[in-house]
Amino acid sequence: MTDWIQSAAAPHAAARVVCLSRAGGSARDFDQWRKPLGEEIELCAVQLPGRLDRFHEEPLSDLHRIAEEVAAALTTLPPRPFLLFGDCMGALVAFETASALRRLGAAAPGCLVVASYPAPDRMRTERPYSDGSAEDLRERLREVGGVPLAVLDEDELFELMLPMLRADFAAFEGYRYCETAPLPSAIHALVGAGDPYVTVDDLHGWRRHTTGAFTARALTGGHFFLHESDEPVSLVRDLALDVARSTEPGRDT
Repeated sequence: MTDWIQSAAAPHAAARVVCLSRAGGSARDFDQWRKPLGEEIELCAVQLPGRLDRFHEEPLSDLHRIAEEVAAALTTLPPRPFLLFGDCMGALVAFETASALRRLGAAAPGCLVVASYPAPDRMRTERPYSDGSAEDLRERLREVGGVPLAVLDEDELFELMLPMLRADFAAFEGYRYCETAPLPSAIHALVGAGDPYVTVDDLHGWRRHTTGAFTARALTGGHFFLHESDEPVSLVRDLALDVARSTEPGRDT
């Protein structure tokens, strides 16, 4: 297993779920998914440089570069049907990773599950925070959430995390979509029904980026609905098993 991909051994798994976290997140965000996914699904969580066990590495601030590195890491894994799951900034990374895999001539994900983020070609008009003051960034994180208050309230801990947080914000603030052919992978877009930043209507722009199936759904919760109920992981598990079944020998795909 590469530094980029963290996974427990799953020799008998039927499918693989590759998870990409939000800005400021880490592979650990998906630890609670391992048990409900069960032995049939291999959970692979992507760990970007600059956090946890990769803390001493330089964080990356170019989203396209991140996706290329993730795609290269995925090609080193044993073949297995898989889906890509991305939360917020991770949705963009998942999309660009699928595009990078296509450029490499590698196996495509059975589907993309993208959460809490509009389509990649939709321009964002938010104020940039990556090159602002540390206090501006801290207040933005207090407003949006996603980073524990224990980190935001502790000056020394926040200073340690600041380079990684700046890099993550720079990655999605600086992202520009490059026109490309739609992906062959189905896209399933999710949002929390109470999300104040992204709506179901915002998700429909993802439709043009696939030649396969497309769905857009609102689930219970807010911007971080993934951690507010068991509904998201159950849905992802069902989709992963569908991906596995669709690749069974003798079955039309």
